[in-house]
Amino acid sequence: MNQTLLVNRKDFRDTKLVSTPNTDLADHHIRVDIGPFALTANNITYMVTGDMIGYWKFFAPKAYAIDAEGFGRMPVWGYGIVTGSKCADIAVGTRVYGFFPIANSIDLKPAKLSSLGFQDGAEHRAHLHPVYNSYTLVENDPSFDPKLDDLQPVLRPLFTTSFLIDDFFADNGFFGAEQIVLLSASSKTALGSAFCLKNREAAKIIGLTSKTNMAFTTNTGFYDQVENYTDIDNLDATKKTALIDMAGNGEVNAKLYDLFGDNLVYNCMVGKSHWQGAPPPKSEKGAPPAMFFAPDQAKKRIKEWGGAEFAKNLAASWLPFCDSAGHWLDITKQSGDATLLECYNGFLDGKANPSQGNLFTL
Repeated sequence: MNQTLLVNRKDFRDTKLVSTPNTDLADHHIRVDIGPFALTANNITYMVTGDMIGYWKFFAPKAYAIDAEGFGRMPVWGYGIVTGSKCADIAVGTRVYGFFPIANSIDLKPAKLSSLGFQDGAEHRAHLHPVYNSYTLVENDPSFDPKLDDLQPVLRPLFTTSFLIDDFFADNGFFGAEQIVLLSASSKTALGSAFCLKNREAAKIIGLTSKTNMAFTTNTGFYDQVENYTDIDNLDATKKTALIDMAGNGEVNAKLYDLFGDNLVYNCMVGKSHWQGAPPPKSEKGAPPAMFFAPDQAKKRIKEWGGAEFAKNLAASWLPFCDSAGHWLDITKQSGDATLLECYNGFLDGKANPSQGNLFTL
């Protein structure tokens, strides 16, 4: 039997674990046992934007013969081991990394094979974005240093977004900003963005976070100034300011628009860690909110730089960031649905420990 976690697409607190029988492996497919995979606040954002961007479509229950009307499968990043293969080019025992549902296993149909990986050629996924549809053959990819094995699922997808946010801002002259304010500053995507941006020394980097995460966020050293959400008035409203919003809380956004007015030169909407917050406001002053979709910036840069140069530039920031993580991040590995759901509900409640990275296997 194959267990999988289903989430009510209208009520994320409504979850259920269901079991389905394993079927015979189809020709040209591989069966992958999933785990360990990471659970972060970013997974909540995937669900909030699931219909808008299409994250619900990758592992739609119906496409896998799972009867679950109104429910979906939240995607996660992690590892898998090939336990069955009817694909001549991929052997049993091969370790892969990529986008998975929370489940014991999944059948994939390798397509566009290269020495480094493949894409899932399943019909319902063929039209979806290749960034989320690609799987790395871990042993063949030199960027998967065994010393970083536990960090990869927790930080790699988030840091790639961070790297692209930083690149997007630099590509646009930081929109003329003298200071850049990151909301949900303790989140791992915000930390990666602050790390990259601060190294450029092009603007003052400011973090906004909750009172409980103030000390942690400050101690990372990635921000020039850290404030909690109740002390927004401490920010200098006379400076040209850009926002990078991982929180998606319209109430906080509205206060920042009121504070900065026309000095708010760009509002980059990235995440939705405050998933129940109001939508961003419509303001008569300041730049309107603009959604950031990391794969679009990646596609642009890969076209301009080439894949090898893109990987080289990413690695130049990624490896130092991983070195820094040893000072502020602890990774735990757990198994079973009870611990998984406890962590998941912690993210829904906004109570996750930012110094903790979580790896799971069902």
